Amino acid sequence: SALHGDVEVERIAVTAGGVNALMLAMQMLVDAGDEVAAVVPLWPNLTAQAQIMGAKVTRISLQPRQGAWALDIDALCAAVTPRTRVLLINAPNNPTGWTLTRDEQQRILDHCRSTGTWIVADEVYERIWFGAGAAAPSFLDIASDVDRLVVAQSFSKSFLMTGWRLGWLVMPLDMTHH
Repeated sequence: SALHGDVEVERIAVTAGGVNALMLAMQMLVDAGDEVAAVVPLWPNLTAQAQIMGAKVTRISLQPRQGAWALDIDALCAAVTPRTRVLLINAPNNPTGWTLTRDEQQRILDHCRSTGTWIVADEVYERIWFGAGAAAPSFLDIASDVDRLVVAQSFSKSFLMTGWRLGWLVMPLDMTHH
């Protein structure tokens, strides 16, 4: 709550690690034949999870611009349509270090609201951040508690507890009651 304001405890699911959290999110949201969009590059297991569930994955590639990685928001919005069930974003990103700006997050959230697309945000690197504040911008800072947003976290990266296998999901209240 110190980073992103209060989150109702009922919206949090504790998991056996960040990877487990992300797989549970895919199992809750994705069925065979669904479309999933992913900002890449990212850890290959993330897109593999959607494929395991039978989804078709569309990749939106980060592009180098002026010595840094950047996301073409227009290309992302073109790729995320009402047929897109989930948009998968890892920011801050492994392996590039790229992260979303607050304006980019807002534009993505607004677009996904208009298409009905779920955002699965892998934010496990949020504290490995050299910008202003204690953490990178999070979708939790701008989303409502009923938005189609699932944020995955883990202790292994930010708290230097690799191998402890403890993670969590923050999601809409109606998802935790099923």
